[in-house]
Amino acid sequence: MLENIKFIHAADLHLDSPFKGMSTLPSSLYQELKSSTFSALDNLVKLAIDEAVDFVLIVGDLFDQSLRSVYAEMQFLLACEKLAEANIPVYLSYGNHDYLNAKTRTLKYPDNLHVFDSDQVECKIFNKNGHPLVAIHGFSYLEQAVLSNKALEFQPIEGVPYQIGMLHGSTGQADEHDNYAPFQLSDLRAKKIDYWALGHIHKRAILGTDPAIVYPGNTQGRSSKELGEKGCYLVELDQTETKLTFVPLQFIRFENVTVDLKDCDDLDQVYQLINDKLNQFGQKKIIVYLNLINASQQMIKHYHQGDLKDLIDVFNEQQADMRNWIWIQSYKVEQEKEAIENLLKTRDPFIKQLLKQFDQVDWNATAKDLWQHRQAKRFLPELTDDEKKEIIEAAKELALYQLIGVNQNEN
Repeated sequence: MLENIKFIHAADLHLDSPFKGMSTLPSSLYQELKSSTFSALDNLVKLAIDEAVDFVLIVGDLFDQSLRSVYAEMQFLLACEKLAEANIPVYLSYGNHDYLNAKTRTLKYPDNLHVFDSDQVECKIFNKNGHPLVAIHGFSYLEQAVLSNKALEFQPIEGVPYQIGMLHGSTGQADEHDNYAPFQLSDLRAKKIDYWALGHIHKRAILGTDPAIVYPGNTQGRSSKELGEKGCYLVELDQTETKLTFVPLQFIRFENVTVDLKDCDDLDQVYQLINDKLNQFGQKKIIVYLNLINASQQMIKHYHQGDLKDLIDVFNEQQADMRNWIWIQSYKVEQEKEAIENLLKTRDPFIKQLLKQFDQVDWNATAKDLWQHRQAKRFLPELTDDEKKEIIEAAKELALYQLIGVNQNEN
């Protein structure tokens, strides 16, 4: 009878992530955040040992950049050594962030680490009880951008029961990620591969079940774009089925949280609503992006007087010294829809012209002096179209409030 296999499928650990834009956190929390990708790696190693898996797959972007630090390399080396002690091999491919080149520093890793170091798809055999059991196919990026369809290069090996494909790339449908090593699902289904272990997209997704085509997402969220639990898949594969179990690994979670302020005019009531909502998360480390909706006219006034900021500051100060903390990184305030609709119906020609001007803003022309500044651009992340719209909307609402005392959103 053919043996079952159990393995971990992880990708996009991004060790050494700089966490741009998060340095405003208190020093102790910021240090925890900077070490969180390594904590997620520790959790992965513990899971592998506790579950006695046959092997671990890491499908690209283990490191956040090609020129990785000695610290990051050493942390991964120590992780491999722990897995070696448990007789667990690791199969690693490099992606668009940690692509291999002539400047890449590599330490001497233990023999249980098997690296796909070619940009051509190659195969490594996992043996169990003296017999070949799994053919693991993969490749690494040798430059940041791989634009060819690498899925076409995968070919199963005859005489090996299980076939696994490691592919760091995208289907071309992921708006927030570069379309590297692009493939179509039909390309993957056409191959006699039992499990497609994907990487590159940070949101976990199961794209197919026969065969399994899986993105595990990244192991640690890093911003408001990477919300919720992050981790890996524990995979159990036999001749008839594939069992997938998602296992959270993150050390710190990022969350969007909405609090409804309808019929709420008292600041102490607002504080209690926020406190009750966030306490529902329990004892965890969480960075929160707070949305306060249906704010009354009185609450909008409190917002512009800085009263809501004071409430947030008090909440955060209570959290800063806790072992498990919830930190409100930013907040938005949205006015009741009735007030917004009344504003948009105004017949004031100046207001109507102002709204029209905001609708016609050319972001690139307006912001280029800042984003192309020789020194400033190093500290400014690329913004998505949605983020640009949010900034323009916030500016519009501030202008309207200053003109007629009405606001909808944002801090």
